[in-house]
Amino acid sequence: MNTMKQEVKGVDVAKAFPTVQMEKTPVNGEKDVARAMIEKFASKIPPTAEERIGRIEHFEAVSKRFKLLKEKANDLKMFDAGNDKTNAKIILKNSSGFEFSVSNSNVIGKVRDTMEAELNILLSEAENEILTFEI
Repeated sequence: MNTMKQEVKGVDVAKAFPTVQMEKTPVNGEKDVARAMIEKFASKIPPTAEERIGRIEHFEAVSKRFKLLKEKANDLKMFDAGNDKTNAKIILKNSSGFEFSVSNSNVIGKVRDTMEAELNILLSEAENEILTFEI
């Protein structure tokens, strides 16, 4: 019976000690993420006048692309608004002068939907680039 009490007592003592947790060492990918976060908030050397002018020119090109894409999106909406689905026609031309036209309303609808989806992706990318741009 004495041995039983010692075992229980030994368990009680073991429970009284806090458990030791092993510190997890970051893996290479986690280290890269941590470095990127540190570099993001680290102080940066201010750009030179030439660098700032170059960035402004780059920003103007990006903003011009965004405006053009916005105009194209508006043109597509106007085409859709004016489309009566009976007289619509899509014409494809290449630089050699060859031409292909389609007047089937189902085909035109699918082509228009694909054009709209791609245009929305390009618009979103251009808008994000403008919003995150630093001069």
